[in-house]
Amino acid sequence: MSMFDKPFDYENGSKFEMGLWIGRQMAYGAFLGSIPFLLGLGLVMGSYGLGLMLPERSHQTPTPYPNTSEIVVMHTTEVV
Repeated sequence: MSMFDKPFDYENGSKFEMGLWIGRQMAYGAFLGSIPFLLGLGLVMGSYGLGLMLPERSHQTPTPYPNTSEIVVMHTTEVV
C-alpha cells in the first residue's frame, strides 16, 4: 500500500503534515500528468531523428503528390 492510496488523517495530523501530504499529492499528480506529454515529445523527437538518418537523396526528391507544393491562384474576370 503506497502513501497515495490512503487519505490524510485529519484527527492525528498537524497543519504542517497536512501541507506536506498535499504537496506530495500534487507532485504525484504532476508526475502522472507529465507522462503522456513526455511520451508524445519522445514520439515527435524520435520521428525527427529518424528523418535525419535518412539518406540525403530522399530529402531532395520531388513529392509524389502533385500540386501540393504549388500555390494555386484563381483569377477572376470582371464582367461589365
